[in-house]
Amino acid sequence: MAVSSHSPQMPRLLLLLGAISLLAPCCVDMYLPALPSIATDLHASASTVQLTLPAFCAGFALSQLGFGTLADHLGRRPCLLAGLALLVIASLACALSQSGTALTFWRVIQAVGVGSATVIPRAVVRDCFPVEQTARAMSTLSLITGLGPILAPQVGAALLLAASWRLIFWLLAGCALVLLPLVFFTLRESMPAGRPHALGPKLWIALLGDRRYLRFALPANLIQSSLFVYIAGAPFVFIKIFALTPQQFGWSFGANAVALMAGGRINAYLVTRLGPEYIFRRSMVATAALGLMLLAVAASGRGGFLGLAIPLFLYVFSVGFNFANGFALALAPFGSAAGTASALFGTVQFLFAALGGVAVSALYDGTPRAMTGVMCVLAVTGVALYRYLEQRAPQTLPAPP
Repeated sequence: MAVSSHSPQMPRLLLLLGAISLLAPCCVDMYLPALPSIATDLHASASTVQLTLPAFCAGFALSQLGFGTLADHLGRRPCLLAGLALLVIASLACALSQSGTALTFWRVIQAVGVGSATVIPRAVVRDCFPVEQTARAMSTLSLITGLGPILAPQVGAALLLAASWRLIFWLLAGCALVLLPLVFFTLRESMPAGRPHALGPKLWIALLGDRRYLRFALPANLIQSSLFVYIAGAPFVFIKIFALTPQQFGWSFGANAVALMAGGRINAYLVTRLGPEYIFRRSMVATAALGLMLLAVAASGRGGFLGLAIPLFLYVFSVGFNFANGFALALAPFGSAAGTASALFGTVQFLFAALGGVAVSALYDGTPRAMTGVMCVLAVTGVALYRYLEQRAPQTLPAPP
């Protein structure tokens, strides 16, 4: 079901897929300003409530592999409809949760459902658009999805002014419920007829044993997962320690989301001139250096809010140069298995994010040291792992300039 770039179906399809793709960042980011309020209302500790984020990441990681494989066997529409229905149920259960444990459980189920909203729109784009239009369509989806981390915390903070944190999950359930009939009545099945079945676990194992893939996938995802450590720790650092209001935190979080998008846009301009590996290597070093700076500021206890916010802004900006290049370099040798390689890449990312979130929750001591320390360790480990694998993996692309 190829769609021409001049077809009137193209903007309508991309608008629908973009709305579906927005669900994932909204599920991650909209409730962040409410984390301290959730802890108070449920009589739970900060570390318990922080665990709802890594639990979500773990469910999201496994969901991507599961829905990626099922969509290749059963079709796009049934898997997406099932995922959205599960998202509605889990979001309602989150809104009704009466304990930190219950909220954590239903956040995992919510992540499993919303994983379909990330994997399947990308598969539909690959199915529906000619090769020359795929990059353009994916760029449009990325731009729409990038609005999530900017707008979602603001919406969450506004809802806190009107009602309790539970309204956030009612809204997420409502959004998924609206999209269900839209998908059912307007999205046609796009999986090509006669498409071979995915290789599944055999291909996953082969990729995990390929040093060309791991050389870029592991460092890129270690560094990207540090952003989820920031997401898990920032509400308590900035609202509890620096006494920002939820609304002020929303603006601060949005500013860092803009930094990430700006890094990505500048990277898109530079990559054709300098090459992806050249930028990837240097951005890793810059991110690790900024991680060390963040940890030093947090350990010293000096500088106040701006002393931490400025290097954090630069850290997030530098990650914008890292992830996209790592993704492209990791998948470069695996064109025939790009879909599975992409799903595995995302799964590794969220598994690392879950582990990082658990670490920051376990180490939280009422200071920024846990958040910045885990971020620093992930970035430095990414650089060290890249250097180690560089000695043992063949070049996948020509040497950088």
